Amino acid sequence: MVSRRLLLGALIGVAAPAFAFAEGEGGSPSLLTKKGRRTSRALKHQATDKAALDKALTTVKPMEAEPAHAPHAAEAAMAISPDEALGRLKQGNAIFARGGANISLPSMTRVAELAKGQKPFAVIIGCSDSRAAPELIFDCNLGELFVVRVAGSTVSREGLGSIVYAVEHLGAPLIVVLGHTKCGAVGAAVDVATKHAELHGALHEMVLPILPAVMEAEEQHPADLQDAAIRQNVRDIARRLKVSDGTLAERMEEGRLKIVSACYDLTMGTVAFDA
Repeated sequence: MVSRRLLLGALIGVAAPAFAFAEGEGGSPSLLTKKGRRTSRALKHQATDKAALDKALTTVKPMEAEPAHAPHAAEAAMAISPDEALGRLKQGNAIFARGGANISLPSMTRVAELAKGQKPFAVIIGCSDSRAAPELIFDCNLGELFVVRVAGSTVSREGLGSIVYAVEHLGAPLIVVLGHTKCGAVGAAVDVATKHAELHGALHEMVLPILPAVMEAEEQHPADLQDAAIRQNVRDIARRLKVSDGTLAERMEEGRLKIVSACYDLTMGTVAFDA
């Protein structure tokens, strides 16, 4: 809190030592004569200053505390548009691709701040591949991205719930469905569709959602079916997300949410967005 000394100095024009004395801060000002005795004139000035101080104090209102509901400055700064969020990701990836990514760990002060709440500016639906970590390829840190990852970048019902939570309760304005080149899950789906490869148990269930994208890509007779299927897969997922939930559809209609697909190049380190 600002000292009364600073608040009242302009009101009564007394020297700082007199304020310190009146507030009990430090010793009294030197009012001794050469003979070591107080003069009546000095005492009169001191009494006048004290009376002026008391009068001024009665006219000054105490500083009001910030309302508990007032938004934190950092939180308010995170309220960005979908296009601004997309721009952040593109800029971050450009930094990463040229080798200038910030890989420093967050300070413990920042960790403690995040423990109180989060405000991610984007949801990333990505593949589990260890080479495609969204926080790294977009040059982001803790608290900036809400990431949902499963092999093949597919979205289950539980995954959809996570996405809706990030949009509805955390206010994320952007969803990016991110695939990557040489995706093993899509490659397995291609083998099932074209070579009748057999996968057991959960592995078979993993590729089932990808098979429609493989067959759709195959109809275009691409030179590289796996690569075409990877890109078709994320486009299909993004398209389905737009109509999968009322909250997402409503926010898109209001201009508060954007859903796009993208593909990360493992060799180049770059992300190609479909928007």
